[in-house]
Amino acid sequence: MDMKQVLEDFDEAYNQAFNRGDAAGCAAFFTEDVMLLAPGEPMLRGREAFIEAYQSRMKQNTGGSHTNELIEFGVDGDTAYQVGLFAISDSNPPEKGKFVNVLKRQTDGTWKVCISIFNSDLS
Repeated sequence: MDMKQVLEDFDEAYNQAFNRGDAAGCAAFFTEDVMLLAPGEPMLRGREAFIEAYQSRMKQNTGGSHTNELIEFGVDGDTAYQVGLFAISDSNPPEKGKFVNVLKRQTDGTWKVCISIFNSDLS
């Protein structure tokens, strides 16, 4: 298993869903009980809460293109982590920042994010 390739493919598919404005498509990469720790917001738990938060987030960032850059990752058995940078370019307002995802291998062998933390670099 090439975890770097797994994460790069994961990010590419996630970015495509985000750029389509598909919050449910983004949520498919996260576990049913995902914990989302977004800047300036209380912690959210669960895929439904994730979808609601991302629908709002996508409305705020009209246009543009979401990208991720993998900085570091690690794997220990059925748990992995990912550290990266994200940006939404050519959007109004623009957005860029950093994130940490904790992933769990699922029974079907796929990886899903169970904890996601992200922060903006912009004030």
